Amino acid sequence: MPEIVFLSDDVVGPRMAGPGIRAWELAKVLARRFAVTLAAPENSPGEEAEAFFGSAPLDLFFYSPNRPAEVTKLAQSARLLVVQGYVLSKFPALKSLPLPIAADIYDPFVLENLFIHQRKIARLPDRAGVHLRDLRVWNDLLLRGDHFLVASDRQQDLVTGGLLSLNRIGPEALDAGDDLGHLLSVVPFGISAEDGPADPAEFRRAFPSVADRDILLLWGGVLSDWFDPLTLLRAFKTAWQAEPRLKLLFLSTGHPNPVVPAWEMAREARSLAAELGLEGGSVFFHDGWVEYLRRAVFFRRADIGVSIHRTHFETRSAFRTRMLDYIKHGLPILCTEGDTFAELVERERLGRVVGSGDEAGLGRAIVELAADEPGRKEMKARLLAARERFLWEKTAAPLVRWCEKVLAGELRPISRPGREEVVQACAGNGESRVREGLRRMARPLVQKLPLRTRARLARLLKK
Repeated sequence: MPEIVFLSDDVVGPRMAGPGIRAWELAKVLARRFAVTLAAPENSPGEEAEAFFGSAPLDLFFYSPNRPAEVTKLAQSARLLVVQGYVLSKFPALKSLPLPIAADIYDPFVLENLFIHQRKIARLPDRAGVHLRDLRVWNDLLLRGDHFLVASDRQQDLVTGGLLSLNRIGPEALDAGDDLGHLLSVVPFGISAEDGPADPAEFRRAFPSVADRDILLLWGGVLSDWFDPLTLLRAFKTAWQAEPRLKLLFLSTGHPNPVVPAWEMAREARSLAAELGLEGGSVFFHDGWVEYLRRAVFFRRADIGVSIHRTHFETRSAFRTRMLDYIKHGLPILCTEGDTFAELVERERLGRVVGSGDEAGLGRAIVELAADEPGRKEMKARLLAARERFLWEKTAAPLVRWCEKVLAGELRPISRPGREEVVQACAGNGESRVREGLRRMARPLVQKLPLRTRARLARLLKK
């Protein structure tokens, strides 16, 4: 029987994106100390799944939203749940189980989806309706969870604000610990100590146009709609004209989860690369998704890791998981200002940070980084030193401690507010509006009363 059931909201297997990787790696760390079952969507396994899962130190369960009773039964067998994303909305029966729940919200989907829907849904009322649905899912997590996992101090600020607004932070939470450590843990995305095989010949077979002497820039993740590969492509063309050895590879144009729709930005990037005359000669798009244990083939060949985004309110709370692969493989990082990793890159001199939308500055940074081979070697040494603090065993430590305390009976969950308390906390001046409405309704009736009676009534209401 499992002590902990970890419910991933994304596919887990040979090909997986950030949320699936995070579920897989955190569950493996927990499994070193507890009996763990990792539950993932049933469309997770691929042809190579048996080999991939074969050495896992945990049990696996593949679920379907169409069979919710199976998920409830699995959860009832555990003593503690860890959930992600939309899991509680897909399986609402989990919310009523008398189990402590840790909610992993390192991916602030309610912010990301605003940008996705802006490009995919034409009518503003339709977008508003979808956003309200996302917001209900987000608030439901904040109301039901007993502990919350975030990836950075900035995300902690975001979640703390939500918890405070929903009355999850109050006198009882303060008495339980004024640092709120019982309620929130900063658990950054991590780096796996081991690595898969990385045969250089495999890369050469996949991209024969990239010569050994070429300087390869690698975009190591998806082309989501909040990123800005278009500015990168324009800047890259200018840089490439100055240094013809430059090459740029986008590692994936899609997503390993088949239910995730195609990114509009990926289509636009490919179209612009063709328009600029770059695609196939100096810019390449890798279609499909690289297997988790084979991605080192690409990162070891690269010379510079890039991540360019538009700076907006999603940026502050973002945690770009591709940056961990850049750090792991010692790739100098070229990125946009505004997020957590940009601060790290600038503070520890791990690469170059450019302004949002600064095409000229980005072009200069590409040329300067490409030309400065000794400087890149120094950055690589600093990156490999920084790597140690992001190993999964270290980043997951706060979650492990919380689980230990809960399972040992040392932590009592903070009571969650009821519906009336939440409404009262969020109603604003609703009570005064009701009073004003009643006053307007009563005014014609009162005016018909004798003056003496009206005066007495006014005195009574004042009291």
